[in-house]
Amino acid sequence: MKYRRDISSTLTFLAIGLVLFIGYHAWLKPAYLTPGPASRQSSDPPPLQPTPSFTLPGTQEYPSWDVPQTRLIDPGQAPTDALGLIHDEVEKGNYREAERRLMALPRKNQEKAQTKRYIAALWNNLGVQQEKFGGSALSVKAFKKAVASDSTNPLAYMNLTQAYWELRDPAMTSQFLNTVIRLNPTDPFPHLALAELLLAKGDKTSAMTHLDLARSQDDPNLRSYRSRLVAKADAGNSEQHQVVAVALAPLSKSAAIDTRPAPDPRQDRTPPPSTPSANPPPSSIATQQEQPPRPFTPRDISHFVVQFDGPDDHATWVRIRAMLEYAYEEIPPKFGYVPAKPIKVVLHTGQKFSGPAGIPNWADTLFDHTSGSIHLPTQGALDDLALFSRVIRHQFVHALFHELAKDGSAAPPTWLVEGLAIHLAEDPWPDMEESRQGSPPLMPLPSLHGSWAQLPTTSLPTAYLTASAATQHLIDRYSMSTVRQLMNVLMTGQSLETAMQQKLSMPYEQFQRQWAQSHKQHVSASGS
Repeated sequence: MKYRRDISSTLTFLAIGLVLFIGYHAWLKPAYLTPGPASRQSSDPPPLQPTPSFTLPGTQEYPSWDVPQTRLIDPGQAPTDALGLIHDEVEKGNYREAERRLMALPRKNQEKAQTKRYIAALWNNLGVQQEKFGGSALSVKAFKKAVASDSTNPLAYMNLTQAYWELRDPAMTSQFLNTVIRLNPTDPFPHLALAELLLAKGDKTSAMTHLDLARSQDDPNLRSYRSRLVAKADAGNSEQHQVVAVALAPLSKSAAIDTRPAPDPRQDRTPPPSTPSANPPPSSIATQQEQPPRPFTPRDISHFVVQFDGPDDHATWVRIRAMLEYAYEEIPPKFGYVPAKPIKVVLHTGQKFSGPAGIPNWADTLFDHTSGSIHLPTQGALDDLALFSRVIRHQFVHALFHELAKDGSAAPPTWLVEGLAIHLAEDPWPDMEESRQGSPPLMPLPSLHGSWAQLPTTSLPTAYLTASAATQHLIDRYSMSTVRQLMNVLMTGQSLETAMQQKLSMPYEQFQRQWAQSHKQHVSASGS
């Protein structure tokens, strides 16, 4: 009989090897070998989330103010799957990937009117987000693309006008501004911009016509801008000029002859300014006595002081400070507190900027809670501006709370601090957004009071999502003003139980049940 070899043991080893290979890729593969958030595509794209808007109820300490109208355009239903994916990238904060995909769109697919309008909205919204971390010099290209795609969109034209005005771009011609006025007949800003242009050409009669058309508006910054232009138009009449000079006595000589840019008049469309604070920094008080109020703080006032750990890199610091200044102008008014002193920023110019991009845990490790300083590795930091802006804004909120705590001894619950940081920074974290779509079971709030350093890495996305959801519920139900008062009590060292009893008139345990019930209803409604 011929001998037959038994190969069953060989087949067994092969089967075990195959199972181990599949298990490694499915469960054990390290995170740094997996594609980053920008390359991941969700099978169920998140729905369009409206930009939050709210009004802070006035108090004796902090007067009431309204968040200005958004500069974003609601694009509506995506006409194609490709455009829907680009919209998702913008919503997730993957701005570089969104721009790359918009630039790669085939021209033949952009002929339908509905498609053009949708693309214009995407370019406009991308420009608004890019302005956070690059200013008008970066966003102007996106706004130009928006206008080129939809030449009838009034909001896209206004955003482009603002960018042109800030850059003093020669493309802001009389013809261009007349188009903007035709699309936005009730907005005073393009009339003022055109009046300034006409005055520069010596056409005072036409300039006064547009100054008259811009007379009726409530924005104090636009009123100040108009007053300066009126003063310039009346400069030829010595008697009228003397009257205006008395009215504008606080102005410096250089401001009166308009040798520097006029105050930025964009408060009614941009994120809210820091001026509503009842206790502005002493340096800003002195500045307001010398020039008209501005929605953006002049760049020569330093809200941040830099220290270099490594070789000095002032060029990088200029770009980073622009991002920080944007956060400074946008975030403190939402919370109702402006730092009383400059915030220290340490740039580690010899270290590489790299870390997990999906949740805020790495950003949290870069803030020094002892000194209240922001630490930023800079090598490669500007390669991904969306991620870098996200990290900067998150750290800035922590610096804001550190300043609010004064001596740094108070330790509010971590879930509330992290939830407010996510809410105030308003930059989406990709892993959190993906986790949110799966409606995971959230963690008990008491388990998130102290340091999160001991939490398993796999639990961190859920921890941040829990903090964000609970804080959002607190704001939606009781208002940001109440949350501000709650934080004031916590910053004195009181417990959350005491603070909630004082400000919400309910025990902490009752709030947890209330929030859990609200979250359960939300999940049920989302799943139905």
